Amino acid sequence: MLNYVLRRFLGILIMLLLLSFVTFVLSRTVPGGPFGKVEVPMGKKQLELFKAKYGLDKPILEQYVTWLGQAVRLDFGVPFTAPEMTVTGLIFKLLPYSALLGFLACVFSLTVGIILGMIAAAHQNSWLDNAIVTYSIVVGSIPAFVLGFVVVYVFAAKLAILPAGGWGGPKYLVLPVFAYGFPAIGGVARWTRQCMVDTISSDYVRTAYAKGLVRSQVMSKHVLRNALIPMVTSFLPMFPGMMTGSMFIEMVFGLPGLGKQFVLSSTNRDYPMVLGITVFWALLLSVTYFITDILYGVIDPRVRITQKSS
Repeated sequence: MLNYVLRRFLGILIMLLLLSFVTFVLSRTVPGGPFGKVEVPMGKKQLELFKAKYGLDKPILEQYVTWLGQAVRLDFGVPFTAPEMTVTGLIFKLLPYSALLGFLACVFSLTVGIILGMIAAAHQNSWLDNAIVTYSIVVGSIPAFVLGFVVVYVFAAKLAILPAGGWGGPKYLVLPVFAYGFPAIGGVARWTRQCMVDTISSDYVRTAYAKGLVRSQVMSKHVLRNALIPMVTSFLPMFPGMMTGSMFIEMVFGLPGLGKQFVLSSTNRDYPMVLGITVFWALLLSVTYFITDILYGVIDPRVRITQKSS
């Protein structure tokens, strides 16, 4: 188990190094620059002074080595668009908005999706099962940002019962959470159904029926409990995944989160901010998948046996 943990930890470090290097190089080789969109045009001499101030006049490899030395101390530099703050400080300032949006969207999609998946599995191959599967496929194919524009038009512009965007209280989260979580219901429902159908066809479930247990007892004590193993380990990464993938929803609804900041920083060629958010997201996802793998081994003894044999 220790060797497995060390291998995964080493893999995360290598992945972060490669990702940071590729992002660093690409962000600086894309045409345009961080000082090309200022309100007052800069002269050549002034532009050179700004480049020297932020180290942009040095070779890319030297810039990366300097950045890497600072990054290991969690110092990702200073944003060009907000020089009064650090990249790390701005990330943690905006993180709660994205985290709350992602968490609520996850709770919404998981609650509805798991219920639909359980109903479909309990009525396997029936018209209800087919209807839920078809519904989940249709729902899962809707882009979240497209649904965002639709709900804004209906509930904000036409009915005027909810705000179109911004941040000012619980009612401002209703439309973003719905638009972001609704498409994810389809995937959750299909995966829940598949996990439960696989469990229903197991020998111990047939044995439970042979012992005289009623359907409700079998579903709650045997099917659901064992189906939770793959469900938990599959749905756990959804939280950081939805938290880091909300840039389009944040732009549509004008939410002050990391996703919106990433888009604005990319547009303004704010290299430190783009790189800081990218590395933070990658680290968050990597750690979550790492914890998920460890948790899977704790929940399911078969995984521990496989790891020992390998």
